[in-house]
Amino acid sequence: MTPAQMLRRQEFSDSLIERSLGRFGGWQMVPGRPAESEVEVRTATGVLVSRARGAPLGAVEADVLTWLLAQWVQAGCSTEGVVHTTLYQLATALYGASRPKGSGARHAVAAALLNLHMASITVSDYDTGTGDELAGRWVDVHLVKRIHYGKQLQALQDRQEVSAAELGALRGETLSIYIDDWLVGRLQRDQLRAWLDWPVQRRLGAGIGKRLWLFLEPHPGFRRLRARPSFEGAVLELTDELYAELGANCRERRDNRKSVRRGIERIRKIDQRYVLLEFTASHGDEPDRLRVIRRCRTREPDNAQDETDRLFT
Repeated sequence: MTPAQMLRRQEFSDSLIERSLGRFGGWQMVPGRPAESEVEVRTATGVLVSRARGAPLGAVEADVLTWLLAQWVQAGCSTEGVVHTTLYQLATALYGASRPKGSGARHAVAAALLNLHMASITVSDYDTGTGDELAGRWVDVHLVKRIHYGKQLQALQDRQEVSAAELGALRGETLSIYIDDWLVGRLQRDQLRAWLDWPVQRRLGAGIGKRLWLFLEPHPGFRRLRARPSFEGAVLELTDELYAELGANCRERRDNRKSVRRGIERIRKIDQRYVLLEFTASHGDEPDRLRVIRRCRTREPDNAQDETDRLFT
C-alpha cells in the first residue's frame, strides 16, 4: 500500500479520539505493570493534572472507546450519544474474524466495556461554549454513561460458563452503549476530533509505542512544513509531567528515556506516516525533546511520490 493510499484510508476511519484524551494520564499501557484502578498525574509542585478512578483503563479500553466514537459519528452523531452494536461485532473489529474460537475475545471486550462505564476520570475543566481549557479548574466525568444489554453480556460479566453454541445463538444480541454527555458535546466540534488509523492502532498492540502514538496522533502542536506542505512537524518538550502522562514515570530519568525510545522504535516499525522521530536527551534540568515529522492527513493525487528521502535535501 502506497503512502497516498494509506492517507486516504485514514481520512475517515474506524477509530476516533477526542483530542484531550490523547494526553490523558489515566491510560495504562506500559508492559509488565499491573493495572491499577486508581492512577493520577501531578506536576512537580503537586498540582493535579489528570486522574482515573474506579476501574483500570488500558489498551483494550482505549481501542473499544475509539471504535465506539467512530461508530457514533458514522451513524449520524446522535444527540443522545448512543451506539448500537453487538459483542460479536466489537470482538470482530478488535480481534478479526479469524480470531481463535471460544469466548476469550468477547470476555476481553465485555470487561473493557464495563471498565469504561465504571471509571471516573478527572481532566481539565473547559468552557462549554468555546471548548477552551479553564486553568485551575477540573471536571470529573465518565466515558460511557450507561449500557443496555441482554443475557450474553451478563453471562460474560459474571464469568458464567457459556458454551460456544449458546454464544453463537446470542451473537446478534444488541448492545446500546451511551457515550457520556461531555464527550458527545466536545465531539460536536470537528476541531476536537482526531481520526486514527485503525489497522495501525491495532497492530501497535498494548505497549508504550501505542501510548506514545495515541499522544502524538491528536496533538495540536503540529504545523505544515512550508517547504514540504504534504508534511507536518512538531518539536515537543518531554517534561516530567508528560513522561508521567505517558506512563513512563520511573524514578530514574534514564529509565523513562529508555521507555520512550522503545515506543519510538515501535512506531517506526508499524506506522509509515511517521518519517522522523528524533529523540534528544537534555542536559541538566532542561526537558528532553522529541522532533516529529509525519505525512499530513490530506488527499494526495494517485501519482504522489514518496518525498521521505528528499525531506531534508
